[in-house]
Amino acid sequence: MKKITPLAALSLTVSQVSAHYIFQQLSIGSAKYAVEKYIRANSNFNQPVVELNSTDLRCNVGANGKVTDTVTVKAGDKFTFDLDTPVYHQGPVSLYMSKAPGAASDYDGSGGWFKIYDWGPSFSGGSATWNMAGSYSYNIPSCLANGDYLLRIQSLAIHNPWPAGIPQFYVSCAQITVTGGGSAAPGPTVLIPGAFKDTDPGYTVNIYTNFNNYTVPGPAVWSCGSSGSNPVTTPGATTAQPSTSTSTSTAKPATTSSSTTLSTSTRSAAPSTTTTPVTCVVAKYGQCGGSGYIGCTVCASGSSCSVSNAYYSQCL
Repeated sequence: MKKITPLAALSLTVSQVSAHYIFQQLSIGSAKYAVEKYIRANSNFNQPVVELNSTDLRCNVGANGKVTDTVTVKAGDKFTFDLDTPVYHQGPVSLYMSKAPGAASDYDGSGGWFKIYDWGPSFSGGSATWNMAGSYSYNIPSCLANGDYLLRIQSLAIHNPWPAGIPQFYVSCAQITVTGGGSAAPGPTVLIPGAFKDTDPGYTVNIYTNFNNYTVPGPAVWSCGSSGSNPVTTPGATTAQPSTSTSTSTAKPATTSSSTTLSTSTRSAAPSTTTTPVTCVVAKYGQCGGSGYIGCTVCASGSSCSVSNAYYSQCL
């Protein structure tokens, strides 16, 4: 058996860590806190969660609330999640909250979760553009009841179309105490795991073929004074931080109707063997190759596809 030296093992670990991204730092207003001070640290570095029935979908692998501090946030205040490297996999980014029955540090996230925002794609001229940023900002709903909450951010990477590829969840949870709020009862709420299924159109969709509309998986977005809705394109709320990086993929127009509705609960969104995927471009730091990879292979201007290992190539 081939022996792995300590140096080789370290090199492998570094390669694995640098392969993806993680939401690791929280800001409240203009105050930016230390990495993982109020965000539960995970034990799988910046690797994704892929099992839909895993409790790791709540806050990530090994996330431990008991060793994480809880920060006080006034209802209506702005918060920001920062990453170690900008998101570079196409897919929606969503914000969820779940009220703890007691202290946030003791809460395992097994209760109901409600969604407060989605960053989905925008469509224009046959192309889809994703908000792929290094940080994401929004505001705590001003009508939210006081108490301890888990504030969860999720990047659902759908760059490797199902079923040949498996969508990836990049998630982190912050622990917060909301003050100065109201008495609203958010909804709808969902359980995690259980909120996402391998029949959801937003999970099974092939973003390289006939991609001209999209529904973000999960419950409808809830906001003060509304029952919630699931946006199909990137919302234009003024509280959302502008995108600092985007990825555009050219969508092939539907040939059988003027619009394609991805509302079926079947797996018909899987790639067709008779359809030629359209040309698309991978943003810098995105995946461009590797064993089993079937996404884009052309890197954005100023970068080229560099092989990290047999399973992963990246635009650098």
